[in-house]
Amino acid sequence: MPTIAPRPPRKATSHAARRHGLACLLWLAAAGHAAAQDSAAEAESAAPADGKRTLLIVPYPITEPAVGNGVFAGPVWMREGPAYNDGPAKTEAMGFGALWTDGGSRGMAAFDLRAWDGGRWWTTAVAADAQLRLHYDGLAPGGELDVGFGLDVVGLSLQADRSVGDGAATLGLRLFASDADLSFDRGLPAELSGSGVQSRANGFALSYANDTRDDVYSPTTGVQWKATGTVYATWLGGSFNAQALGLRWHRYGRGLGEGVLGVRAVLDASRGDQPFYLRPFVGLRGVPAMRYAGESVVSMELEHRWPVGERWDLIAFAGAGHAQADYRGTQASASVAAGGVGVRFKARKYFGLTFGIDVAQGPDGLATYIQIGNPWAR
Repeated sequence: MPTIAPRPPRKATSHAARRHGLACLLWLAAAGHAAAQDSAAEAESAAPADGKRTLLIVPYPITEPAVGNGVFAGPVWMREGPAYNDGPAKTEAMGFGALWTDGGSRGMAAFDLRAWDGGRWWTTAVAADAQLRLHYDGLAPGGELDVGFGLDVVGLSLQADRSVGDGAATLGLRLFASDADLSFDRGLPAELSGSGVQSRANGFALSYANDTRDDVYSPTTGVQWKATGTVYATWLGGSFNAQALGLRWHRYGRGLGEGVLGVRAVLDASRGDQPFYLRPFVGLRGVPAMRYAGESVVSMELEHRWPVGERWDLIAFAGAGHAQADYRGTQASASVAAGGVGVRFKARKYFGLTFGIDVAQGPDGLATYIQIGNPWAR
């Protein structure tokens, strides 16, 4: 089985410089907004005690290299969720917004995350309509085709998670349905001939998770792990049959000095007739999404966080991943590594929300990410 070596980094261009510049401008704009929100929070001793939701209008910067720089903006209503088990405190949220990127992606989405029965149950509902502009690098991980394509998708996802006993374990069920239309800038690549340009992904996912972290956004101790099995089925109205398994494991503990060391390990596997854009891929800061995709993918990332005062943290991270492809006659594998540095600021203390920026060195050079919340939560 051949091994595909990562292609050389792309040469820096004025377009890449503009992309990094735009990312920095987005960070500065969001930083100013976050500082204003934080000043307002200083005047409040705590979150509203009567359980009312707090309205936040924080533009969420999009800095994923696969789609370009942009923003997802809209109102979000948040409030502290009830504490039921031994896991970290969670926040209820609901909102909607619009997506825009300089790569041509557009979209709209609405979501609702809330607790029931005193926190025994949590439900998540998401509806989206998006026109995404992405890059297809080939079926082999780390390929070199670099062909632009459009993905128009409309979807709905409904999830319910229930606490198991009084501990930190939960059982989850997610139902989803989506319709997608695919178009390539230079016609359908030869290796995808015979595949449809329209697909319907209908199915369900079952999960079991355990979370003993002391905080959702900036954990210092604890372990979080989750196992998820996903089924795409024609008998549920989909256009293909496929199965996927995902495992996530995060651990936080004491690092150097007063720092915190986090470890993340990921294993994803799939089989069946799913479209190429639903295959698992290596997800590391510095590596474009979907670039290193395959039927089995593993990755590990380390992150060290040094506190600087009460609200600022300095971040250093590094990771590596491997993808094994066996899809439509293509058998190949590739490995990739990336790492970088970042900074975090706790903008809304009573919600624990963190805001920051990461700069990562990957196979295609530098990539800049705006982070709101924990990047490992995605």
